[in-house]
Amino acid sequence: MLNSNREIRAVFKASTPEQEAKEAVQPPEKPFMREAAASAPIAATSSSRIPFEFHGTGSEYFKIWLVNVILSIITLGIYSPWAKVRRKQYFYGSTHVQGAGFEYLANPVKILKGRAIVVGLLIAHSTVSKVVPIAGSILSLAIVVIFPWLLVRSLAFNARNSAARNIRFGFDGTIGEAAKVYVLWPILAALTFGILFPYVYFRQKKFIIENSSYGRTRFTFTASAREYYGLVFSALIPIVLGIAIVAASSSVFPPAAFLMGLVVYLYLFAFFSVKTTNLLYNSSRLTVHRLKATLKIKEYMLLVLTNSIATALTLGLFHPWAKVRTTRYKLEHLTLVASGNLDSFVAKEQKEVSSVGEEMSDFLDFDFGL
Repeated sequence: MLNSNREIRAVFKASTPEQEAKEAVQPPEKPFMREAAASAPIAATSSSRIPFEFHGTGSEYFKIWLVNVILSIITLGIYSPWAKVRRKQYFYGSTHVQGAGFEYLANPVKILKGRAIVVGLLIAHSTVSKVVPIAGSILSLAIVVIFPWLLVRSLAFNARNSAARNIRFGFDGTIGEAAKVYVLWPILAALTFGILFPYVYFRQKKFIIENSSYGRTRFTFTASAREYYGLVFSALIPIVLGIAIVAASSSVFPPAAFLMGLVVYLYLFAFFSVKTTNLLYNSSRLTVHRLKATLKIKEYMLLVLTNSIATALTLGLFHPWAKVRTTRYKLEHLTLVASGNLDSFVAKEQKEVSSVGEEMSDFLDFDFGL
């Protein structure tokens, strides 16, 4: 029987003595091994591009903006926290990813508390500086010392009160880290006559992104300081050319020099805004998911120019439309590149957050931003 089997195999496939010896020592394949191999999942390598969408309009936001301005003036600024919440709720709610909008859940009272602390410090500093200049200097130093604490609490407040698909964002940066990147490194950059400023900017962005999270999952930041230095160096040629053109036109026709100066400023503003925005988003990751930003310098420059002209000609009334146009442009050039099933990731985060629970309030939580 053994010889017959070997003869049958030889009919279908020629075998060498070495192959026959190998087959003889290999253990027979078990049925359960075949079933496991057949049912084993294949790693997903495909990615889907999910665009951000913005459904807000200038006319809708104009109504909110007008009420906010009027009430803030009437209440001498006390209404400004409620104005901020209404504004952010509108823009968050108008921003959608895969059909789901964002939420802003902040309590205006906590924002008012934070701003009251900052205003109180500024008033105390101004008063003390006039009465006792030395004490004013000491108070200035004290404000610098507590600034990292204020910043961390504000970032944590805004992150915790931002949500998508019923999952809140988070921020857990430490005061020590904030002191390094917002106090120590800027001082060192000033001492090096600005040479370290690109590195400082890089460290600040890295601090914010890598200490932020969505649910229980932290973001990562893949950019390097070299990329930020490259961004600055790539702007040197336009800066030098712009200065040369302005200087040449000023000696020939001064009004033309003023216009050329505005053009150069507008271009540099658009250049740095677009380059830093693209680099920030393109270097941000959430596990295997990433963002892709494709803003263009010329397009953004034209957008800023038309917005500025229209706002000036309408004495500021075009501001709501300008804000909506800018937000829509940025979101239309932002895409979420999801690796695998995004719904599965969101469902997992929802389960983990609901099982662990979340601190919903903190007496020291506040925001002092505008």
